Amino acid sequence: MGAVTPRGDGARGSGRRLYGPALIVGLLGATGVTVGASRPWISATATTRGLPTIHASASGADLAPLAGALGVVLLAAFGAIVATRGWVRRCLGAAILVASVGVLVAVIDASGSAGILTSALSAKGWSGDGGYRTSTQVWRWLVVASALGTALAGAATAAYGDQWAVMGSRYDAPRAPGAGEAATTKSDEELSETDVWQAIDQGRDPTQAP
Repeated sequence: MGAVTPRGDGARGSGRRLYGPALIVGLLGATGVTVGASRPWISATATTRGLPTIHASASGADLAPLAGALGVVLLAAFGAIVATRGWVRRCLGAAILVASVGVLVAVIDASGSAGILTSALSAKGWSGDGGYRTSTQVWRWLVVASALGTALAGAATAAYGDQWAVMGSRYDAPRAPGAGEAATTKSDEELSETDVWQAIDQGRDPTQAP
């Protein structure tokens, strides 16, 4: 019979494996929100006798400026995940989840497109006769999909962020070594890539102290 793995250990292992996917999905989603919010969300087409077809559009920045601002916040938050740990990282995940929901609400509640489109068409010579046709552009749906991705990544961070890998102490501010701690001692997290490969070449386990 094989060894029985405790349920808690299995859950921790699954949580740790989410680090890379959550970070990648989160960064891509935050980028999608930021870029999509600056692009046209709704376009309009009008025709006037004696004039060529007139086109106008309203961007995400016009209809939901909060979405673009939160996109920048999400980018910064996912970048900060790498430099945080423990409960701070979990709180950051909760903040990402809230910001993602804010983006979704801003996109769904976006209004005022009629006035923006009418003004833009009139500025190009539209007389107001015959009305105009509107269509929703793919950029708006990109923002929705991206916000859903950042929400999932934020939820994973809030749930499992304290189990994920952290930056080694080489990235911390310099400090004097404590009592009984040699200044030149390197922990597993402090091993450089060169140290790891040298240990492997010598047939040693780089995670074990010499």
